[in-house]
Amino acid sequence: MQPNIKSAVIKNGSGIVGLELFGSSESSGDNYLSGILLKDDTTTHIYYPHIASNSTWWTEIVAYNPSITSSNLTITPFSENGTWLNPQTITLAGKEKYISTAQSLNFPEGTAWFRIVASSPITGFELFGTNNGNQLGGYTGVGISGTNGVFAKTEKDGWTGIAFVNIENAPATVTMTAYDDSGNVIATENLNINAYEKRVDMASNLFSQDISNATYIRYSSGGEVVGFQLNGSSDNMMLDALPGM
Repeated sequence: MQPNIKSAVIKNGSGIVGLELFGSSESSGDNYLSGILLKDDTTTHIYYPHIASNSTWWTEIVAYNPSITSSNLTITPFSENGTWLNPQTITLAGKEKYISTAQSLNFPEGTAWFRIVASSPITGFELFGTNNGNQLGGYTGVGISGTNGVFAKTEKDGWTGIAFVNIENAPATVTMTAYDDSGNVIATENLNINAYEKRVDMASNLFSQDISNATYIRYSSGGEVVGFQLNGSSDNMMLDALPGM
């Protein structure tokens, strides 16, 4: 253990894959484990499409500047209906990491999601956890926007939640199609999402038809969106957080 090390950069890693794990210690009394894929991508735009901060959930965000020069970050929150709220500006020095809970960011009331626009490329991720210390899930915020994707798992012993954020200044129609393991179409649904609006609900509630036999969901959109899913177990001991693949 080297507690003074707060971040690291892997170089000359062509041809390898990696995973960063976050887990509770035996002495903490908590019982959680989650992993985030290590990626070599950076970006000037990072999206954090969900904020959970209440008596049950907490959200933590991380932004990291891998460069040796500083980067100016503009953090803009949005309401669920797409209204811009007051932005914040911070500067990350070279190799500096910004880490904060959603609660300590002091976002305006009604903040549902936010984005970071940086003056030079950065990386970052988001973690969700329960206050009882039993569940943790996270995913990278880099390269998760697009016009199509797949939610690869619908939880059968628990629940699946899905969120979409329209990151463009124009309405978008998202077409979702639910399938079973054999590739048979179970149901199709269109979601009309206004500019910068967020739509979040249980997967079953986003469809007007029954999708209890579905095992995965594909989506396509006429504009850039960010989609992600949370899967939780019925015993409240498991949590997965996955962006649309």
